[in-house]
Amino acid sequence: GHTTKHLAKDLGLAAPSIETHLQNIFKKLGSNNRGEAVSTALKLGLITLADL
Repeated sequence: GHTTKHLAKDLGLAAPSIETHLQNIFKKLGSNNRGEAVSTALKLGLITLADL
């Protein structure tokens, strides 16, 4: 996965904005970290392995 800093640069956002978005995603998916979020998103069909 990419670091918060790398994501921020790629998306043209500030790192704290990325952290806020990640926390919102974690909350919606009921996960505590990026790995859990990806696993849950895969199980729910929100993403596919091809998206990774």
